[in-house]
Amino acid sequence: MMQSVGYNDAILFISLTYSIFDLQYDSWDMFDSCSRPIHHWLLISYVCVIGFRLLHLMGFQSTGGAAETHFLLNMRQKSTMSRLLYGFTWLVALPFFLLWTVTGSYWLWDVMNKTPQCVPSTMHLVFSGFWLLLSYCWIFVHLALAVVACLMERRVRQTEADLGEIADADSLARWGQVDRLSGYTSLSNSACTGLSPSEIKALPSSTWTGCCAKDECSICLSSIEQNELVRSLPTCGHTFHRSCIDLWLLRSADCPLCKCCVQGVEAP
Repeated sequence: MMQSVGYNDAILFISLTYSIFDLQYDSWDMFDSCSRPIHHWLLISYVCVIGFRLLHLMGFQSTGGAAETHFLLNMRQKSTMSRLLYGFTWLVALPFFLLWTVTGSYWLWDVMNKTPQCVPSTMHLVFSGFWLLLSYCWIFVHLALAVVACLMERRVRQTEADLGEIADADSLARWGQVDRLSGYTSLSNSACTGLSPSEIKALPSSTWTGCCAKDECSICLSSIEQNELVRSLPTCGHTFHRSCIDLWLLRSADCPLCKCCVQGVEAP
């Protein structure tokens, strides 16, 4: 499902479309005496901003329209179309708009100093300066999103490294390829800090030898069978499949049953 176009988008598209037609058909020739073609800069800037928003909407649609996913933050796009749109946005559209805005800054400054009388009215000059400010704000927002996307990707890679460090044959058999994440939405939103792989490995583990009633792992809700690898938490004594509790402790340092804090111990 495509991201719904709200009132802000409608206002953006209508106002910029009107500005494009007004510039081309009502005042285009009046700028010819300017020392720099600022009307060309304005026209292409309007088109670029509309294109930016359309790229975002198309990118959101190509990802399946997941409400919790921000298209520009996810560096791990799945479909070919979303990867093309993502790459074009960051590697072509944004650098071009940045360069064009810097060029427009110089042109506008030159016009204001040499031929300010060339513009149809003072309001046109004021609006050009205001649009230049909005353009830099637009660039700043997208650069901030780029920084956040890089930080998210860094967290994803660190999480994958941690998962790969504790994953073993039992983890793969029970949970599959746990050290391959689809993107930043796979990261935990919990405020709790988990244990490091070395702290988890330092916790006591053993082979289950229970001979009476079968115990149950409260994480996977399966019985703990004879000779399965288990890990007992030292603070509360609760026992789980080792592959289950290890993945849990990476996200949260609390026991999943009693919420008792699990004190990690660095491996020697």
